[in-house]
Amino acid sequence: MPRINAVSFHEDSSIESICSRVLAAGFDALEVSRPPFYYKLTTTGTRRTFANWAADQGLGLYGFDCWVDVLPYTHPRETLDGFRAAVEFARDMKLGMVISHDPWAKDNGDHGPQECLDVNVSLFQQVADLCGEADLSLVFEPHPDTFSMDDDWCLQFIDGIDRKNVGVLYDCCHYGVGQPETYVAAIGKLGHRIRHLHFSDGDLKTYALHLPLGEGDIQLDQVKAELKAIRFSGTLTCDMYNYPLLEDGARRNAEPIRQVESELGITRA
Repeated sequence: MPRINAVSFHEDSSIESICSRVLAAGFDALEVSRPPFYYKLTTTGTRRTFANWAADQGLGLYGFDCWVDVLPYTHPRETLDGFRAAVEFARDMKLGMVISHDPWAKDNGDHGPQECLDVNVSLFQQVADLCGEADLSLVFEPHPDTFSMDDDWCLQFIDGIDRKNVGVLYDCCHYGVGQPETYVAAIGKLGHRIRHLHFSDGDLKTYALHLPLGEGDIQLDQVKAELKAIRFSGTLTCDMYNYPLLEDGARRNAEPIRQVESELGITRA
């Protein structure tokens, strides 16, 4: 019963086409993305109509990769308003989870790690509370160019927010690039804070190149063993973002992803 993220198909502007391609590839659930879903499903009515239509196709929906611009130093009000709109979207469609990130390095500017930590804890406590009121969890996806890729900073960030509905998204590709020597050990350090997985292979050097399982250099067996060791009990999405043969790769990845779900004892959200 595998799930794939819609952002992998972001170059396709048709919602119906993306859903058809996902089902044809052997997946029966979708992690919803900002383009094109958020941009086209602009009212509560259209969102609920789409959710009902997806259910009729046998396609489950879980998670919203919200892509809100996180600019707490220069545009704090606009940032929070962006998250309010994202929460409303996820609530209307009963997506269960909002996925975000802390600011990109280019947006941190001259702000140091401690200042960024303080500012972002304050911001995301508000976002977490908005999510909690809408019965949504909030997970952060560290990238190679965010402070959260540093495990110690990430621990202080998540623990500083101090909300039960907040956790970390472990993306195999991002951690492989951001921590090529320690991406497996990071799982043990983050422990119970890991709530969601973007599972893919990668080459340990190319930013955001999410490969089908077995086509890269990530030690996926070690990743799975470490996830078992921390008794991971969250959710999982197949990530194919930036893979050049998207539909072929997705078809070949569907069964291996099912096997990973089975090995980790993952149940569907």
